[in-house]
Amino acid sequence: MKEGTVKRSITLAAAALAVVALVGVAQARNPHCAGGIQYVSQAMHDKEKGNLEDYRREINKAVDQLQQCATEDPNDFEAIGYLGWAYAEVDSSRLAGEAFAKSIEGLKQKDPKKVEWASQNRESYWATAFNDGIAKINAAQSIYLDFLKEPASDADKTMKEEARKNYNLALTSLTRASLLKPGDPKTMRNLGSVYAFMGQFDAAERTFKAGLQAAPNDSALAVSLKSVRSNAAGQLVDQKKYDEAIALYAELIKSDPSNSGLHLGLADAYFKRAQSKKGDAARPDYKLAGDEYAAAAKFKPPRPTCPSTRRCPTRTGATASRPSHSGVRRSSCAPATRMRSRPWASA
Repeated sequence: MKEGTVKRSITLAAAALAVVALVGVAQARNPHCAGGIQYVSQAMHDKEKGNLEDYRREINKAVDQLQQCATEDPNDFEAIGYLGWAYAEVDSSRLAGEAFAKSIEGLKQKDPKKVEWASQNRESYWATAFNDGIAKINAAQSIYLDFLKEPASDADKTMKEEARKNYNLALTSLTRASLLKPGDPKTMRNLGSVYAFMGQFDAAERTFKAGLQAAPNDSALAVSLKSVRSNAAGQLVDQKKYDEAIALYAELIKSDPSNSGLHLGLADAYFKRAQSKKGDAARPDYKLAGDEYAAAAKFKPPRPTCPSTRRCPTRTGATASRPSHSGVRRSSCAPATRMRSRPWASA
């Protein structure tokens, strides 16, 4: 064989090996996974530049590509993290939360170094939604502090409706946050509190219970649930549903027998039911009311005493998640610490 022919054969063999190597690299990742990741990166780049038309086209393509990726290669947990990112960009919060959760759990086993990347990306979208919800609560309370109070004038009616709009926006944002990060106690406490502020105590109770299913040891959620059930009993009294109110108060007292507020609420329910009756029929309820008023006084905590030269401290800040017995506690609902405002690509 001639020398030139031998050289050409070696060159062609080397080229063939190079092609095989490149094909091996290309085949290392499903093309839909690789393409979807590229679309996410390009979409975010165009979003930063203000090219919103290209951004919307690319992020939707990213969703399509990465959905196929998740079906064809369900163990590419990094790509599934990008799918969560893409879903979050198109406001598919439930799907985003599911994809992020799958990615994080999978990466813990397959590539622990990238767990923080996926977690922080989820955290950034959660923080945006959560902080917006808190801001809307603050806006509602700055407009009309006691939402359960009947408006005294047309101006009050207008302000109450504005507050309602902000509370509804808060529900939207906090629901989004709860879908992105299911079972997060802080989210569930504030979401339930919005329902409580609006007097929707059944919805508040369901929300707090759902939070406790995910975080059974969260004491603040447990207190919130007790408080909102007490408020629900008070609402039944206001609605003149005395039998239901008495039954609920009695149930609550069984688990918290030394709670002065619960005894007081039950006493009010008995007293008002007695007022709705005539003659001797009212006497048993008046007696029961008296017994409960006595129990409330017995368990009422003593008022703090302070030296005359010092002022007693007063609590000025209340949490969003703890309604009081006599009505929903007002709150400044301080926003959570701001998180990173946008996700980033994995290394």
